[in-house]
Amino acid sequence: MTEVADIIRQIVNGTESLRDSWSGLSVVIGFDDDGDPDNSYGYAYYPNSVEAIAPAPWDLEAAIGGYLNTVYKDSPRPRKMLIQFNRPSGRYNIEFEDKDPGRWQVTPANIERIREELRPKLD
Repeated sequence: MTEVADIIRQIVNGTESLRDSWSGLSVVIGFDDDGDPDNSYGYAYYPNSVEAIAPAPWDLEAAIGGYLNTVYKDSPRPRKMLIQFNRPSGRYNIEFEDKDPGRWQVTPANIERIREELRPKLD
């Protein structure tokens, strides 16, 4: 849990646009061919709105690296990682995508669907 708490803390501390009233976060981290984080995007969920966020992936590298070393050990790293956090309950979810680089991809045609698909439902 400590590694996950470190990741979530880094996301929160590194996302300057977060307002105090956020209730949930979802962040997708993409990895390059060497397994290093090279992009991120996600959403902050508020009681009456949703805002796009993009924490700097290099700020998350140490925390994510420690977690991935525990989960993947010597295996190849994932293509993407989804981190969801529900602030009121303190619950979190982490999912990995090992094959499909298009999973969780946001486009103008699917932005609302993906935004809701990524919403933490962890009550």
